[in-house]
Amino acid sequence: MSWDTPERWALGLLGAVIAAGAAHWYVYSILRGETRPHRTTWGVWTLIGVLGAGSAVDGGAGPGAYVALVYLALHVAVFLLSLSPRFGKRGGAPYDAALGLTAVAAIVLWRVAVLPSGLAATVAVVADGLALWPTLRESWRQPRTESLPAWLADSVAALLAVVAIGEHRYASMAYPVYLALGNSVVAGCLLIRRVQCRTELRCA
Repeated sequence: MSWDTPERWALGLLGAVIAAGAAHWYVYSILRGETRPHRTTWGVWTLIGVLGAGSAVDGGAGPGAYVALVYLALHVAVFLLSLSPRFGKRGGAPYDAALGLTAVAAIVLWRVAVLPSGLAATVAVVADGLALWPTLRESWRQPRTESLPAWLADSVAALLAVVAIGEHRYASMAYPVYLALGNSVVAGCLLIRRVQCRTELRCA
């Protein structure tokens, strides 16, 4: 199928709709006090989301970039909420601050050096993966502070986005594929830990 087929547009839109629904649920769970986002992760993701979504669009992802654009909007909203002591979690490790500096460096590099789309996608994936670590770490330690339904829905949305990618090139596929893997890893971590907590009758 070419990138502009109705099937790809439909998959891209469906993925974006699911991602938007998951985003609303995630924000709702934060406001209810059920989810506490890690501010370092979401701050980095806000910056890297610009690079990742841009690389997907520039690389020819077509409708496969819709989910990345929805995630970018979510990142901004969640990061702003995480700045409030009532809703967010502070950095839990000395190196968390270094992740934020990595993201800033990636954005500056992207803007100043005018990177080729493939290299920009690589920078986005590496920096975003580093930013994922604090949330993945806290998901293992405190699985009740993250929304399992939202992460599961995001995994499905990201997988649909991968299927909807228009041009199968590294530049267009790198960030959407990473999103699918990253979301699935966090969802899997939360699921495993909650089962363990239920079995062991203890959970942070």
